[in-house]
Order: sequence, then C-alpha cells, then structure tokens
Amino acid sequence: MVAHSARSGSRLLIVGAAPRGAGDSGRVSVLEPPRGVGSGEQPSAVFRTLRDEVHAVRRSGQSLRVLARMEYLASPQASLRELVMHEMELGELAARGGTSVVCAYSQLVWNAHIIRDLAAVHSRVMGERQPETGFRLTRADAEGWSLEGSVGFESLRAFSAAVDGALARTPRVRLRCAGLELIDAAGLQALVETVRQTPGGSVLLEQVNETVFAAWQMSGYEALGAAIEVRP
Repeated sequence: MVAHSARSGSRLLIVGAAPRGAGDSGRVSVLEPPRGVGSGEQPSAVFRTLRDEVHAVRRSGQSLRVLARMEYLASPQASLRELVMHEMELGELAARGGTSVVCAYSQLVWNAHIIRDLAAVHSRVMGERQPETGFRLTRADAEGWSLEGSVGFESLRAFSAAVDGALARTPRVRLRCAGLELIDAAGLQALVETVRQTPGGSVLLEQVNETVFAAWQMSGYEALGAAIEVRP
C-alpha cells in the first residue's frame, strides 16, 4: 500500500506502527496511539484525530489512503458491537470523505471468529484465509447502506451487530438490497428484534427480489407493527 500510494501520488495515513522505511516519504503520515487501547475515551480521541487528518488532506485537494492497524484503534477484547461501531465510523469516513480505508486485522492478535464477523461490514476482504459470513453490509454513500449476499442462521450474530451498528449511525436505516439473494426466517427475526431494541429506530429494505419480498410478507411481522418497510 505504501508503494501504491507513492506511485499514484496519494497521501498515505498509517494508524499504528509504520513498516520500516514507510515514513521516508513526505507523503506518508503516521498516527501511532498506544497499542491495545481499551474502551472509553482513547478510541474516541483517536477517531477525532483521524477525522481531522482526513479533512485536512481533503481541504488541500489531495487524495488520501488510510491504513488502519486495528489493534491501535480498539482492544482485541472489545465486544463485537463495539468493534462494528468502529468499522461503521471508518466506513462513513470513507463514504463521506472520498477516502480509501484499509482495516488490517492480524490473525496473531485477533480472534478468528471476530475477524469472520467483521468481514461482513467490509466491501472487500484480502488475506491468505479469507473469512466469509455469507453477506455484506457496507456504506453505499452518505444516504444509505448496501446489503448483499445471503443472511441465514450461521450469520445471525454478525448480521445483528451490523444492523445495530448502522442504527447507531442513524435511526432510520436505508438498505439497498439489489444484491441480496436471500434472508431466511431466522434472519428476519434477528432484523426485527434488533430494530425493536433501538428506540425510534426503523429500517427500509428497498430493491429486494421476489424471494425476499415473499418471505417478508409471509413472516407476518408487518402486521405486528414492526418498524421495517420492505420494497421490491
């Protein structure tokens, strides 16, 4: 990523310890908070600094890439919900700021199940062993998210955390589902329960296929007053 940024003329911001020699270029900046930060003020302070850096580069008219070593942004012992919140923050920063963000999770630091669940909120995954949850929920733009793939029993934990994270960013979540193949009964139940646990929260699923629309109609949740709208 360092070499690619140099070739493209982009600035590179590294969150965490930089690879040897990476800081030799004037186009590389390093933000190195204490490793293994805990919950509370430290991650918030890091994100504030990161947002300031991104906005400063944007104002200068330059393009920016961010390489975030995630153990410098959150504790590996943090809950999945907290980690998804951090990912949503980074995703929103990328969508609103026109910034490319790469989140690096070392398999030597992070639990394999956590990496697998967090893969669901990334548009692209790289690595020797690529985890798969069956679906992806990522920022499409400033107005909404994209939901793709299939949601089933095995992906419920990641799906609930992803929807919860989106609701934490805005009480009315708009999901574009042109790439959603299937959401089974367990997935619909998880969606309804997550929305119900969010005061004032609601979800719009639009561009769903016939299978998803029929599953929603047969579920009966609409008649029960769930704050969810499903549109073909």
